[in-house]
Amino acid sequence: MDLHPVWKKVLEEVEFVSWYQAFTEQFQTTSPFTDLSITEAQDMIMEFGFRKTVYDPANSLYQVEGVDDTRSVKGLGSGLSIALKDGKIEVDVAFDLDHDTRVGGKFALIPEQLGYTGPSFPTPAFTNYKELYAALKMIFSMYEDIGNKVIDIFLAEPATM
Repeated sequence: MDLHPVWKKVLEEVEFVSWYQAFTEQFQTTSPFTDLSITEAQDMIMEFGFRKTVYDPANSLYQVEGVDDTRSVKGLGSGLSIALKDGKIEVDVAFDLDHDTRVGGKFALIPEQLGYTGPSFPTPAFTNYKELYAALKMIFSMYEDIGNKVIDIFLAEPATM
């Protein structure tokens, strides 16, 4: 599957593959955290500024909506889903480039979509709340970097008619 050219450029410029490799290496544990409090995790997410968070208990999934006036005015919506089942971390991100074009994907699949052919990356995991907090901090930092780059690149491109 071919990536949208703007999405591909964004991911390459934020060096996503290198970031994801370092992220997965940092969060490898042998005994994942299985006693996670739903509200504790949601409070952490809200602490990072994401007040519009919805928890889906059927999938152990936190749906996080990015609220940014600049993106909203330009029609560049975004969202993030974070699954924390059995101490594993799975992230799915989406950005609206305009009202017709939505890009994104699962963090775990993006390296291969960008042409990475090395060994597969293990699923990141955490054993306690301190590790979860550190992982969320890194995820939200990358999410912000991607969002800023989407704005920089997409808005710099000429409009199509």
